[in-house]
Amino acid sequence: VSVKTSPVTGSGEESAEPHKEEPWETPLKSTVVHIEAGEFQGHGVSLWELLHSRYIPRENRRELLELFQAGELSLEQVRSVVTTIVSRAAAAERAGLGTPVGGDRAEPGTP
Repeated sequence: VSVKTSPVTGSGEESAEPHKEEPWETPLKSTVVHIEAGEFQGHGVSLWELLHSRYIPRENRRELLELFQAGELSLEQVRSVVTTIVSRAAAAERAGLGTPVGGDRAEPGTP
């Protein structure tokens, strides 16, 4: 799975400076999980990629990132929530219930 990255400001506009990785992003990018559903089936994928996949609605992603950054959710809690959302969305998709709520894949770096 290739993920396009582009520096984005808080307003959603591209910035001239490259995105500087925040310390709280590192564990999300380095934690690999195995999902047995959807486009990630049979592959190891980082929590960061899952958070920015089409399976995670923008508002859910924003809330999860804010809670994790504030220390209100542990890495394990984020992993559990994200894998549950992805698994359920992929199952709904497989059952013919339409596309996941999140729509198209978001650009990483965009909460």
